[in-house]
Amino acid sequence: MALSPIRVLIVDDHPVLRDSLVNLLMACSPRIQVVAQAGNVQDALALAEQHLPDIVLTDLQMKPQSGIDLIKLLNPHQPAIRYVVFTALTDTESLLQAFDAGAQGFLTKDSDAQELVKVIETVTAGVAYYPAELQLAISNRQKKPVMTPREREVLTLVAKGLTSKEIARILVIDPRTVDVHRANIRQRFGLESSAALLRFAIESTAP
Repeated sequence: MALSPIRVLIVDDHPVLRDSLVNLLMACSPRIQVVAQAGNVQDALALAEQHLPDIVLTDLQMKPQSGIDLIKLLNPHQPAIRYVVFTALTDTESLLQAFDAGAQGFLTKDSDAQELVKVIETVTAGVAYYPAELQLAISNRQKKPVMTPREREVLTLVAKGLTSKEIARILVIDPRTVDVHRANIRQRFGLESSAALLRFAIESTAP
């Protein structure tokens, strides 16, 4: 029994890359049908409504709206669509944001066409395709925080958007001590940036 075709919408703000992807995907897999391509989020939203793709293959770095914005905007209206991120970004924070938005597959742009086809087919079958670094970040974030009482105090104040100096003033400690606590929390939970720490703090201290 022949497998059903996979209808793909490609979203990337580089026309040459979009055209290359169309040719590569359709040459590497008879199942894949590129039904449309878009260079920005607004065009992608309209084309998704028109063509009803199975997969949206999207870059993350686009302006004025990103691939993450696209997933957030489109997902509530067409929940059957699955999202594969095809990006040059490799930092865990960007991947986590895409994961939180609803992406099920991730691949970097230095990958070959066969691997991209594999990811698309895997995600179409309902199986997520996460790189090892994203799996580790998700696992670390889901762990129950194990912190000292002082670290919890610092984290609660970080969640309010306070600086180290402001936190030090409230807790009556040296700002350098606050920085040490922040660094310890980041290392323990695999948080690669201050933005990641802030998001972790907000999630961990939410009622």
